[in-house]
Amino acid sequence: MSLYEYFVKLHRYLSWQTKKIRVLERRLRILEAQLQEIEAQPRTSIERIEYKFDQLKIETLEGTLNIGITPPGTGETIEDFAVDPEKTVISKPEPVLMRPIQEKVASYLNKEAPETLKQLERQYGRSLDDTYRQFILQDIARQTDERIRFYLQEKANNGYVPPGDRDETVENEIFQKVKADIEQSLDAFLKHLPSGGG
Repeated sequence: MSLYEYFVKLHRYLSWQTKKIRVLERRLRILEAQLQEIEAQPRTSIERIEYKFDQLKIETLEGTLNIGITPPGTGETIEDFAVDPEKTVISKPEPVLMRPIQEKVASYLNKEAPETLKQLERQYGRSLDDTYRQFILQDIARQTDERIRFYLQEKANNGYVPPGDRDETVENEIFQKVKADIEQSLDAFLKHLPSGGG
């Protein structure tokens, strides 16, 4: 092997290494940002407690709530909280259609979306590794509930009143809209991804 060939190979290897280092630095920046975001959050947090009352409407809530480990009347309760009717806030329940649409979207993201992403990579001449693909799909998954709520609200604004039970026509309609949003997001992301990204 001549000295020239050796330097050409060395140059190619260094170029490849430089690209790989840039990818790793980009991932490191993302991870550092996520870590800072996590560290900035308060340490103790109580998960949201969610009750689903499909067709229940509560106007007022009055009375005393006994919080403790012994039944009322024994005098050994930990604390008594009196409920102030003016300050009672009852959150709206999730629409009946929310969960089935979430399940369809989750199934799509797990089964079909990875292949859609790979097809778009081929279409735009990009090459992402599995970790980066998974990161992209997880990021999209975090945003889907908001889109589902948006389309359900849009339906409600147009006079749609959900039945007490499932409405598969509307479920499928909203699922298709969310799926189209996901595919459009993936397309736009890969189209504008700089060469060598991922």
